[in-house]
Amino acid sequence: MNLNYRNKKNAAMMARFWNKSLDRPDWYKIKDQTDEAEIFIYDVIGFPFIDVGTFLQDLNKITAPTITVRINSPGGDAFDGVAIRNGLTSHPAKIITKIEGVAASIASIIALAGDEVQAYDNTMMMIHNAWVLISGDNRDLIDMAAILQKMDGNLLNIYQEATGLAPEEIKAMMDAETWFTATEALDKGFIDTILDSNGEPIKAAFDLSIFNNTPKNIKSEKRNIELTKREIETVLRDAGASRSFAKTIASIAVGSGKYSDNQTDADMEEEIRSLIKTLKEK
Repeated sequence: MNLNYRNKKNAAMMARFWNKSLDRPDWYKIKDQTDEAEIFIYDVIGFPFIDVGTFLQDLNKITAPTITVRINSPGGDAFDGVAIRNGLTSHPAKIITKIEGVAASIASIIALAGDEVQAYDNTMMMIHNAWVLISGDNRDLIDMAAILQKMDGNLLNIYQEATGLAPEEIKAMMDAETWFTATEALDKGFIDTILDSNGEPIKAAFDLSIFNNTPKNIKSEKRNIELTKREIETVLRDAGASRSFAKTIASIAVGSGKYSDNQTDADMEEEIRSLIKTLKEK
């Protein structure tokens, strides 16, 4: 892909658009502790500020078993955001993403990198088609339009994988620039858990299934409920299962999948035995 839009002129233009100086390039902070690390993304993401390569180098230095990514961002560079998302999903730590203000544009893609995606009850998420500020002649603009179309397809695939929604529905939401409250994001499958103002999951100690329109974010004490694919994945990951194992078992459980081509029966049986042993020791 042609990335020649990353030049000094466009960097200055982007900085002016975000009302931020190129002399203050920071957009993330990392608090690394032995048991848990925190990454704060509270700004515009990536280009034209600190290069995403620096972020990924810092990320790969983290050895804590759990990383919480705290997000309040209007978005930023789409390519950098996808690179961050891929860096998080490939990291061996358990990743918890937490929307603490807004996860708009490419910040929503980073939020979906979590093994568990959380959002405070008064936050929002936004998805839309990729766009860019650019200067150049007609050839530059035509080339960039082609890149944006390809990027839209890549983003749609990430949203579809995370939510299970039909591609047509996601495309319509991206075309419309759709803003979700936390409850709406949960209903559509973009997040797993809504947090109250104290950071605790919202739940109720009652079986509210007798009502027709009980909000889905209010957890019931009723047993024998049918878990969603994402809920099954979360339970398995919390129990110590690998990402690929959790996704495979969750797909089988909801009748939408089978063993992957690169995962043999023996591999699955060995991981099942290991998981059972881990659960017995808890």
